[in-house]
Amino acid sequence: MKRLCLLRHAKSDWGDPAKDDFDRPLNARGSKAAGFMAGYIAASPYRPDAVLCSTAARATATCAPLCEALGKGVPVTYRDELYHAMPDAMLDEIRKAPDEAQTLLVVGHNPGLVLLAMALAEDPDEETALRVAHGVPTGGFIVFELPIEHWSDIAEGEGRTVFFGRPRDLMAAEAEN
Repeated sequence: MKRLCLLRHAKSDWGDPAKDDFDRPLNARGSKAAGFMAGYIAASPYRPDAVLCSTAARATATCAPLCEALGKGVPVTYRDELYHAMPDAMLDEIRKAPDEAQTLLVVGHNPGLVLLAMALAEDPDEETALRVAHGVPTGGFIVFELPIEHWSDIAEGEGRTVFFGRPRDLMAAEAEN
């Protein structure tokens, strides 16, 4: 059994219209959400053993606090192929992941992440299906359990959605506690 986590990059800064999409940094809200999600993921039962991350500035900036929270023992691989990747390209990269990693985190972009999530979900509960179908918001985090032993065996329709959260909701829940 493997666990796949998908994390959409945090909110990016659109303040400089001349800046290339690939180079857009996080805005203040995105930086705050990235820091929060890093702590949340590192302390959660979904803590990854390995990370694959898009090389776009907003994805690497989302991943940076997570790398710090996870420590040096968790390998992070940055892949150009994950920048605006569609599900097939994302699956190609996931299939290359080391089998030692029981839990793999992919940091990427919509629409690819939401399309991959919908393709992987075997039979998500109705609430999760509706939330995912409406999109993975910036900083959104989805976790699937997969009945595979090797990442090379990942296939569409085999994942069981076990968690879907977004920074705003998770921060509000933490503030209540």
